[in-house]
Amino acid sequence: MACRIGITTNPKGRRQYWEQRHSTLSNWTILKTFTNKADAQRYETAEAKRRGCVAHPGGDGAEIDTWSVYYFTY
Repeated sequence: MACRIGITTNPKGRRQYWEQRHSTLSNWTILKTFTNKADAQRYETAEAKRRGCVAHPGGDGAEIDTWSVYYFTY
């Protein structure tokens, strides 16, 4: 099973986005939240490497905001 890790300021909207692209999406989990994008990005990169998941730098939103790092399998 493949997995993905990402960052977002809108977890509900992001989950809906991925559910439309992966009909087999499961195990949606918010791994951790941060108060800025840079810290969330560092955590996303490290977790993706550790878990062997797909991840891409990015995420729309302000640098200073509540950023969630999410994980799911598909």
